[in-house]
Amino acid sequence: MAPSLKAPAFAPSMWGYASNRQYGRVKIIVKVRYARKTDDGRYDAGRGQVVGVITAYCNGVRKCPNWVNE
Repeated sequence: MAPSLKAPAFAPSMWGYASNRQYGRVKIIVKVRYARKTDDGRYDAGRGQVVGVITAYCNGVRKCPNWVNE
């Protein structure tokens, strides 16, 4: 069954490590979500097009260290 254009699509998660000589390393998870329309219907990319969001977060820690964003 083909997915509906309105349903969000998810690419596989990717991961890697951010490292800092002084503080060590932290695992970063990256997820991509894309669809033709946003959930609230405000934006429509048009027929055959998609809009998307890329989210990255630290895994295994309560909060990403500040140095990750530097």
